[in-house]
Amino acid sequence: MRETVEGRNGEMMMGKYTDILKRKKPDRTNEDDPVEALLAARLRERLRAVEQKNGKGSRHHIASNMPGIKGDGKHDDTSGIQSLLDEAKKKTNGISLYFPAGIYKLTATLMIHEGTRIECHPKAVFHKVHHRGMLKNIEKNSSDNGYEGNGNITIIGGVWDNNGHRYLGGTSFVFGHAKNLVFRDLTIKDVSPGHGMEINSSCNVVIDGCKFIGMAPKKRKLYSEAVQLDLMKSNGVFPWKKSHFDHTPCQDVMITNCYFGPSERLGSWGRAVGSHSATADRWHKRIIIANNIISATLQWGIRAYSWKDVTITDNIFDGCGAGLSIDPNYYGKNEVDSEDMFGNQTNDSNQVKRVTIQGNHFIKPGTHGSVMSITGDKRHDMLEVSITGNTIEGSASTNAIFLAHVAQSSLADNIIVGAGKGIKLTATTMVNVTGNIIQSITETGIEAFTGNRDLTIANNALSHVGGHGIWITGNDTTNISNNRLTGIGADFESENQGIRVTSSCNRISIIGNIFSNREPGFQMSCAIYTAACTSNALAIGNNAAGIGLELCEGMSASGNIE
Repeated sequence: MRETVEGRNGEMMMGKYTDILKRKKPDRTNEDDPVEALLAARLRERLRAVEQKNGKGSRHHIASNMPGIKGDGKHDDTSGIQSLLDEAKKKTNGISLYFPAGIYKLTATLMIHEGTRIECHPKAVFHKVHHRGMLKNIEKNSSDNGYEGNGNITIIGGVWDNNGHRYLGGTSFVFGHAKNLVFRDLTIKDVSPGHGMEINSSCNVVIDGCKFIGMAPKKRKLYSEAVQLDLMKSNGVFPWKKSHFDHTPCQDVMITNCYFGPSERLGSWGRAVGSHSATADRWHKRIIIANNIISATLQWGIRAYSWKDVTITDNIFDGCGAGLSIDPNYYGKNEVDSEDMFGNQTNDSNQVKRVTIQGNHFIKPGTHGSVMSITGDKRHDMLEVSITGNTIEGSASTNAIFLAHVAQSSLADNIIVGAGKGIKLTATTMVNVTGNIIQSITETGIEAFTGNRDLTIANNALSHVGGHGIWITGNDTTNISNNRLTGIGADFESENQGIRVTSSCNRISIIGNIFSNREPGFQMSCAIYTAACTSNALAIGNNAAGIGLELCEGMSASGNIE
């Protein structure tokens, strides 16, 4: 790539990147990408200068200069790299390594120690040819607790190829009992089967700009996450350790600017990010997942299981089995996830709270579950959930957004185009459903069934809805106001209504809604229908011109246009 600018005398001058490369004369590895070549050359020069200054005792090393490491794709580099990694145990401040472009053959799992920094050229490929993982920070006989294991580790760049089409081995990177972990701009590919990264019992973790591509699933592991957040629960949960399971969870984790999807050899992951084990009174907390692209996962794109203080923003979910699921841990008599750290059965769940889901885009999600499933349980409502400014289009699942056992929460300004049902709520309390745009829905636009209390459904716009526009049943204290319903009811043989109230609803206010039958192929049988069992209800100032109302006896009504 060449960039040119016009010189003062009309002559063409070399662009800035090409000109700098010419002066520096780097060892170029990619003739089509001068910026990449320049950065790699500068890094090599810096590390060489540090080595020369500090001599043999330096904590800075260029891997290809070390005995036993060739990077030619033929020589077994495992023992040479491991010897270099073990140098970290001898250095007070750890070590800094640079791997130039090359293919580094690995025949065993590498052990990484406290205070290690690894930088890799973008074309440094670590080629696994064995049936185990690639990298771990924890020994089998470890007695580490809390976040006091091998930490302060940074890994930047490189392609970590697990060759899952040929070798088994499960999880690629295994990290437990650590703090201050940074992973940037690296690629983990072709895992079979298992996780790209197991981040267990760790805090202050950054995963940024990474690619997780390719997994060979097995029938019993279709749920496998590219990045799994887990706690140190047991050998069954963390098989890389024999004992000393202290149930430490993860906290302060940022997963940003990453790509999750298929590779040229294998398909996508079961899930991009998630968890599937828990302990009573333990949460993964302060988790941020932002600006990622998640493509074609078999199940959920993100599954937050017993997490709290969660932020999921500005991600793209493209063709995933489902979008995201936020859940407390399972509980019950024989459920290990509701046992406490001593093995006592609590028969209780961990209450989830403070969840923000904002600005995400879901494209053609599949049928694994609702596009967004946000559920507490009968033990505890999920609290303080904000679902704002998300877009869902072309969903094959039944519900675009499903909330159950959720309280003190808001669902606002989302756009839903295409789904079986738009929004469904069950057993929610003090939830505001406001300002959403819902279009091209096969069944009901907004459905609030069974046990919802103190619910507001206001300022939503619904159009081209095949069933009822808004349908509430079995609710207590619901305000339905200032909604616009245009083109409701595609099946003329059914009596579809704009707003439908059934099954002993109490204290219902229907105010200032506007209805229209102007869309060809859609026609409401009536704008508002309230069943005879509805009590303490009113309908005021609704505009249903030419459509009509069917209000039960005793309902207070005034100022409506029929």
